[in-house]
Amino acid sequence: MKSLSYSFCFLSSAKFSRFGLAPFRLLLTVSFLAVPVFCASATDAQGADSEGVDAEGANNASSNDISAKEVERYTVTAERAYYNQTLNSIFPQYTYDKSNLVGSPHINDILLQSPSVNLNGQGGQIQNINIRGFSRWRIQTLLDGVPIVSDRRAGASVGFVPPSFIQGVAVIPGAASTYLGSGAIGGAVDLLLPYNTKSNLQIGWSSNQQAQDYSYADYAGNTDWNLSYRKGNNGSDAQGNTLFDKFEQTALFLRHRPDNGVLKEAWTLYSDNRDIGKSSSDFPEDRVTTYPENTHWLGKMTFAFSNIFSSLWWHQSTLDTHILRPEDRINESESEALDFGFDVGSNARINNWQVNWQVQLLGREGVTIDERELTLVSSASGSLVGESLLNETLSSTGSSFISELAYELRTLDASETTIAGIADATRSFGDTSLAFRGRLDWQQQSNNAVDIENANISGFIGASHILSPQWTASVYLSSAFRNPSLTERYFSGETPRGTVLGDVDLDTEQATNIQASLSYNSNGLTASVEVFRQKINHYIERTTVSEDVQVYSNLDSATIQGISYQLDWQQSQAANRSQNNTPDQGYWFAQLNGAWIEGEDNIGSAIADIPPHSQRLTLGYELEDVRLFSTLVYRASKRDIGDGEKELDNVTTLDIGAAWQFNQRTSLQASWRNLTNQQYYVSADDKAAFAQGESVQLALTFLL
Repeated sequence: MKSLSYSFCFLSSAKFSRFGLAPFRLLLTVSFLAVPVFCASATDAQGADSEGVDAEGANNASSNDISAKEVERYTVTAERAYYNQTLNSIFPQYTYDKSNLVGSPHINDILLQSPSVNLNGQGGQIQNINIRGFSRWRIQTLLDGVPIVSDRRAGASVGFVPPSFIQGVAVIPGAASTYLGSGAIGGAVDLLLPYNTKSNLQIGWSSNQQAQDYSYADYAGNTDWNLSYRKGNNGSDAQGNTLFDKFEQTALFLRHRPDNGVLKEAWTLYSDNRDIGKSSSDFPEDRVTTYPENTHWLGKMTFAFSNIFSSLWWHQSTLDTHILRPEDRINESESEALDFGFDVGSNARINNWQVNWQVQLLGREGVTIDERELTLVSSASGSLVGESLLNETLSSTGSSFISELAYELRTLDASETTIAGIADATRSFGDTSLAFRGRLDWQQQSNNAVDIENANISGFIGASHILSPQWTASVYLSSAFRNPSLTERYFSGETPRGTVLGDVDLDTEQATNIQASLSYNSNGLTASVEVFRQKINHYIERTTVSEDVQVYSNLDSATIQGISYQLDWQQSQAANRSQNNTPDQGYWFAQLNGAWIEGEDNIGSAIADIPPHSQRLTLGYELEDVRLFSTLVYRASKRDIGDGEKELDNVTTLDIGAAWQFNQRTSLQASWRNLTNQQYYVSADDKAAFAQGESVQLALTFLL
């Protein structure tokens, strides 16, 4: 077996100098904690068994029998973390795979298969999502349990993670603060990392953007890794207009799982993203927003000491922003942050109750944003710092510019510490299952002028009852909270939308959530319908006070409610074939889901980020080594809009695709997206650009 050093480091010296001493302190801490782990390799410690992520309707093939087709098929599931095990006892959890997607340019494409998930904000590689009308800092995004936090108002984006790195995604709709803390008042998404057991090479191409995607995965003993390079030019909408959505991405993932000792898993991921265009309706006349560099370095170490489980994680990130207002000015900003956390917990069975507990320590240090403004002066000739970024705008204006420094200042310098204690319990009483959970949370936020402390309690109780062998009913009641983010409290500066001012006196959002579901499960058919309602007090919104000036403030309250459904069907002989190992005779399959969601404040006005009603139908046929599929999506019009939004017309889009497995080592996929070349906005955001027009995708997978 090859030896492997446990010092994970992929940042260049330039990156380290920018971050300062924080990464060195972090590495020293990780190394110090790891020393006794490696010395204890002879110790027989009980490991935490990770639940496998099973694709719906797929055979439980051994890891040594993975085919090229299986390499390309990913799963979206909500069965991974221990808290999902608790929720599984009272709610049905659905799985989705990637077999109906080809050359996915973004992980969001996998998430959109859930009826609870919609796109939010402006387009491009840093496109965000919402869950049941909650977005930005109200939903928590995690990568294998590591929180991804952003100081952008748009919220955290998972665009820095190549889709080839992801095996599945757990989607938790509804209030999840009891599990995940302040940022999950509206739900959470957890990206699950795969465990590669075969060397493979994936190559992808897309006609719109002329995008290229290369991914190589391999392993040696208990260590696996994945390399990815992706690049896309500016795409175009259905009418041929240029979309400013270019990007370039290089990423590396490395993981080790020892056979013995208390260390169960250690992994790290580094992603470098350059020249990311922000696809906006402001482009190119009013604003051209580019992210010249966006880096992420994160990792996690998981330990098990007998029946005690713990993990240590970190996430260091930088984001540079360049905003050009043609013939006016340039605003540039550099933001960085170090997020870290440690948790320890255990479980036990007490009087037929399954009990879990956990203590968490979370921190954010060195959260800074530095900004400078350059005034542009038109001239017949002259040079401009970063002029290469302006070429597209210069060609449309016929002008060149020189710049003068107007100001330079730090618009955010803050930190945050959170300590929390959590416990839950589940039990079955015949056909009825009961689960409840509570969280006690303390947080301190600080900048150079003021310290603010917040203490919150949240919890939930849920029950599930089996009505018959096929039917199950569930009900769930929870409370949740969200402390104002560091940006909402302390930021004061320039953004792509104009000047934004924070407020240190903002109140914590408090919410109550109730939802009920009815599910059906029989041979070849699973279905469920969920009804939900969530009321949020002290709802924080960014409101416009004058042209190009916005402030954060508390509304009295807001309510979001709706209904969602999902149905999966496979022709009966498909299930029989998988059980009896009979020859493949071909079968039909279908997936249907949708949601109706509405939201308003206490005076009846619409609030922002509520998605239009939508329905999604996937229909396909699989025969031996060939799979054909099509996806029809209907998005209704939207007329009730909130601040910072625009009305939307209804639209219906169609995607078609096919997958062909040549042999056990090679597979080809092809698709035609937006087949009817529809022109529509990606979201109701008033700065949102049009979606990409028709596009052909090709993807090849080779087992080496």
